[in-house]
Amino acid sequence: MSSFAKRHPITAFLAILYSATAAIFLIPLLSSAGIGVIDLELPGIGPFIVLSALSLVGSAFVATALADGRPGVRELRRRVFHFRVNPIWYVVALVALPGAALATAFVMSGVAPLVALASNPAILIEVTLGAVVAFALVNWWEEAAWTGFALERLQGALGPIRASIVTTWMQATLHLPLVFIAGGVTVGRVAPEAIPFYLVALYILPIPVRMTLTWLYNRSGHSVPIVGLYHAGLGVASGVAFLPVLAPSVDPVWVYAGFAALAAIVLVATRGRLGLPAEPRPLTGGKEVAVAA
Repeated sequence: MSSFAKRHPITAFLAILYSATAAIFLIPLLSSAGIGVIDLELPGIGPFIVLSALSLVGSAFVATALADGRPGVRELRRRVFHFRVNPIWYVVALVALPGAALATAFVMSGVAPLVALASNPAILIEVTLGAVVAFALVNWWEEAAWTGFALERLQGALGPIRASIVTTWMQATLHLPLVFIAGGVTVGRVAPEAIPFYLVALYILPIPVRMTLTWLYNRSGHSVPIVGLYHAGLGVASGVAFLPVLAPSVDPVWVYAGFAALAAIVLVATRGRLGLPAEPRPLTGGKEVAVAA
C-alpha cells in the first residue's frame, strides 16, 4: 500500500476516505431517515457528519504517512495547526461569505436586510458562535483533508483554478449520500424532483466558493485554520439563521450569485493565480495528478 500511495497519493487518499465514509453513512442511508431498508430511527445526522469529518482528517494523515513518511506528516500537521497568521485573515475568513450574502440581499431588496441586522445585532453573535462551533467540530478537520492534503498537492500541477474545481468535485462525491438522508442537505427530505438541483448545488455552485478559499489558503501562508473558518462562514451565509431572517423575501439560493461575484473579483485581481506564486512549489510525495484531471 505504501508503494502505491507514493505513486498515487490522491487515489490512495480517496480510497481510504470513501471506504470510511461509506461505512459511516451506511446506517443513516439504510435507516428510516434514508431509504428505509431497516426500521431504525436515528436522533439526527449530526453525529455522522462529525464522524465523517474525523474520517477526513484521519484519511489525510494516513495517506500522507504512506506517501511521504514522517516528514510529510510533520508538514501536514504544520499546515493544520498554522494559527499564527496576520489577524486580518481571520476577519476576512469569517466575514467574506456572510458579507457577500448580505450584499446580495441588499442588491435584491434594498436596505431592509441592513436595517434588520442593525435592529437585532444579537443575530451576529448567534451566527458567529455557531460558526466557531462548526469550525471546531467539522470544518477545520474537513479542510485539513480537502485543502491541506488534496488541494495542496493538486494546485502545483493542475493550477489553482482546475485544482479548486477538482477538489470541489471530490468533496461533492463524499456528500452525495446526504442527498438521500433526511436533514443531510436541507431541512427534512429532498423531494425526488429536487434531486437534480441538489446535485448542481453539490458539484457546480460551490466552485466559486472553493476558488476564493484557495486564494485565502495561499495568501495566509497555507493556513488550514483560516480556510476552516471560511468554510464555517459558508454555513452562516447559506444557513437558515442568517439571510432568511434578515431578508425573508430573498431566495437563499441567490447567495451563490454573491459568492460567484466575490470569486470573480479574486480571479481578476490575482490574474487567475489565486495567490499561488508564478513558480509553484514542487509537488510532495507522488507524481500522480491524473486521477483528478
